[in-house]
Amino acid sequence: MTRTMLSPTARRQAVEPVLAVLTVGLALIWIMEPEFVFDDGIVATVVGPVFVPATLLAPGLLAVSVLGRVVRHGIRLVSAAVGSGDRMQGSVTDLLRIGWSFVLGVLAGMTLWWVVGSVYVLTIADTGGVMLAPVVAVVVGSVLGVLLIGRTVLGWFRSSRDAVSLLDETD
Repeated sequence: MTRTMLSPTARRQAVEPVLAVLTVGLALIWIMEPEFVFDDGIVATVVGPVFVPATLLAPGLLAVSVLGRVVRHGIRLVSAAVGSGDRMQGSVTDLLRIGWSFVLGVLAGMTLWWVVGSVYVLTIADTGGVMLAPVVAVVVGSVLGVLLIGRTVLGWFRSSRDAVSLLDETD
């Protein structure tokens, strides 16, 4: 087994945008071109059996990752409020970060709820032909994905702007 030398934060920062793009792409395919996957063509024969599980797996993994980060932020926030002041970081108590954690946590919770419900409907429940639950799961997951993609892109711009300002200050 190969072990990477990346920290868990670096791995999450690499995996979350990929899962977000995959979730948004799957939602676009399902909403814009469902016959691409569900027709009788050659592509549908190859892609069809793995499409619905992929539309549940990608948003589910994305939601679990985001919920884990939100829970860690909540633990740090409670620790900062209850614990001693020497361990407190300024970014933990930032109101904008608390708000983003709340919004992302609610969306991730809704996504995970719909994913688990979809898995139940498709595998355990004897409902027959119900395909609306995976659509809702992938659409809610794509809203979460768009927010994460936007946050990632803004982080790239912010870090490049900070690098440019650091270069300007050293001259």
